[in-house]
Amino acid sequence: MQIIVALKGLQIGVSYISKKFLETHDFSSSKVSMASKYAKPMQIPAEFPDILRNFAREVLRQQGKVETKEAIYTFGSQYFKDLVSKHNGANKVVNEAALSALTPAYIKMGEEAIKELVAVAFSDAQKQDEGLVIFDQFKQILNGVGEQLQLSSIELKALYAEADESDGGFINCTDFLPLGIQALLQLRTTYTQRLARVASSGKRETEFFLHGMMQDETESILRETFQRADKEEVGALTRLAFMDALRDADLGFTRREVNVLMSEAPAAEDDHNIVVYPDFVPICFTLLKDTYVQGILEAHNNPDWIAQYLTEVFASGDSESTGLLTVPEIARLFRAADVGLTRLQIIAVMSEAQEDKTGFVNYERFAAQISRMVVALVNVDSQQSYASYLQRYRKTSEYYTVLDMNQHTFEQALSHALETADESHRGVLVHDEVLNAIRNALPEITDHQVRALMALSDPNEMGELDYNLITLSAFQALQKLQEYSMMIAEA
Repeated sequence: MQIIVALKGLQIGVSYISKKFLETHDFSSSKVSMASKYAKPMQIPAEFPDILRNFAREVLRQQGKVETKEAIYTFGSQYFKDLVSKHNGANKVVNEAALSALTPAYIKMGEEAIKELVAVAFSDAQKQDEGLVIFDQFKQILNGVGEQLQLSSIELKALYAEADESDGGFINCTDFLPLGIQALLQLRTTYTQRLARVASSGKRETEFFLHGMMQDETESILRETFQRADKEEVGALTRLAFMDALRDADLGFTRREVNVLMSEAPAAEDDHNIVVYPDFVPICFTLLKDTYVQGILEAHNNPDWIAQYLTEVFASGDSESTGLLTVPEIARLFRAADVGLTRLQIIAVMSEAQEDKTGFVNYERFAAQISRMVVALVNVDSQQSYASYLQRYRKTSEYYTVLDMNQHTFEQALSHALETADESHRGVLVHDEVLNAIRNALPEITDHQVRALMALSDPNEMGELDYNLITLSAFQALQKLQEYSMMIAEA
């Protein structure tokens, strides 16, 4: 009797499972029989025999209670529901354990525990030489902190970004600690947003832009800058000379970007104070790109904040609090503002600086006027939104002409006009002489473009301008201004 019930249960169990399988798989549209050589073979799961055997065993245990077809169906339905529920519960435990293992320590730890860990790591360093440590020692300590907190190599760059290296190659740990801890807590706050950002960035197919430049442009300027600093042509620079080169205005790197890059400066094997710059050029752009893609560094995106910040920067040069500065004074302060603009981008922005009748500019009004332009030029996400258009535009003939002239013709016309005005052949002219020469050489030039060119050279103590500096960069400056105008028009 037991065998009969078991077999009956097994038969009904198979029938039940088959019924449930067919209910969840639609074969109604298939015209091909399962015997066809073109049909997709149906594989019986390896666990299937064990599942039926266990089910039959449970039916036998229910003898006297489960004997009719309906009773076995009811029992079978509940049995398999319980089995699925148990399986899902086990998976949940496994998934939670896996998630916990994947979650880094700095996310699982409390804020106070993190602060204490960092403080303890740097406690000995703070006690020696007023908290000043050589960069190699600092790097060893910080990398150790990164390992304990399970920071990824790119996440650790958020802390390196706050490590300002002195000309002597030292880091002031006392100054670094509050900034480093703040950066670490910010990583905790933005953890989920950064994961989402990385996932979405993988869908981008366009060339990446940083400081208005693609990778090949950045690398070209880097090589030229390093080679210019390498007087002995040995392919290496001291860390100080290397750091100064990274601060070159044509690159536009911010303080935090320079600090990140210094953390990856490839040292010579026999002297860690020497940087082998040819090894650095290929990794620079990708390193900065990764810090922005993964949300480690974030560029300014609030025009109101930019306006307020620049107003304060300009006010620092207004000793008499008049609210007015000259164009050269504003340009000089702008270059020191650390907002992430290259020299040519600053020149493009300076085209908005309109002087009053006395030759001064209301810098608060100017800051408010240019704030959105600055955000468009420095914000990384903003640059990527224009990337596709900029790639297309830079392949057109229009990109290589300014005022309907190519670079050679443009520079010849401008240089001839300026040299003609310079009767004494001193290489300098006063403001109005330069202005008249520009307008004579380029009759179609706009006021915006004139203001950009006039900002290319700062006056000397006699109020004279080195016009060769204007000739040298005039075409590229107007090219950059023209590109921005086209970019905004496209938007």
